[in-house]
Amino acid sequence: MTRRSGMILMLLAATCIGIQAYFVKRASEYTGAAEIAFIRFLASYLIVRAAVAAGWIEIRLVNRRLVMARGILGGIGNLLYFYAVAATRLSNAMVLLYTYPIFASLYAQWWQGKALSLRMMIILLASFAGVYLIVDPSFDRLMGGDLLGIASGMTVGGAIVSLKESRKTDSAWTIFHYFNIAGMAISLPLVIGRWTFPPAESLGPLAGVVVFSMLGQIWMTDAYRYTTTAEGSVLSMFGAVVGSVMGIWLLSEPARPGFLVGALLVVIGGIYLTAQGSEES
Repeated sequence: MTRRSGMILMLLAATCIGIQAYFVKRASEYTGAAEIAFIRFLASYLIVRAAVAAGWIEIRLVNRRLVMARGILGGIGNLLYFYAVAATRLSNAMVLLYTYPIFASLYAQWWQGKALSLRMMIILLASFAGVYLIVDPSFDRLMGGDLLGIASGMTVGGAIVSLKESRKTDSAWTIFHYFNIAGMAISLPLVIGRWTFPPAESLGPLAGVVVFSMLGQIWMTDAYRYTTTAEGSVLSMFGAVVGSVMGIWLLSEPARPGFLVGALLVVIGGIYLTAQGSEES
């Protein structure tokens, strides 16, 4: 796979993650955040084990430390995000989660001892400004869900850096497999003794969470082998565009001028990075 193909795959992953956010919001109307997270991790784990048993994929752990770091940080970050979606406005939860590219870039800079170029920093800031305009968050008062959203952004930023590094040695399926194991271990204590079977109304949204989260995570994990942390982080912001479009289309939310400007910033950033990747390949 070329660098350009990796960037395109990242855009597809971001699309799936944006769709997943919509289904998480719908599922949270009927089911608790911890239960949604546990079902999501368990279902993905069982699908991977079935694929291994059928001989379609192979799980082989090489860099245990980084793969487990990605799993633990990613599991915590996803759980915090699900709680944030349930506890505050979806727009607030989204923009606070999407602070993770800033944290990921800072973590990567520290990890590699490198500084971001001015051009990449401008693209990163412009894309984040686009995300902010899209979700139009209201911070009149800081709620617990907002704090959870900030914590999810910080944690996912670390998960992305460890994911990028672990892709140098381990396959996407291996990393995804241990991500699900860590996620189950983290969310299970929160549902033991409190578990209630999801009502029939939640089964459709829960299925959407499982399918689109799995596609998004696998494609994102694969794509990070061919993109830098900063490039992948900027491209992944396209997920906010997708989530906002679904809100307008399916939830009758208004198409504000800020949304249109923000979407343009994110899309232009993605197109620019993809074109640059093609030229430098």
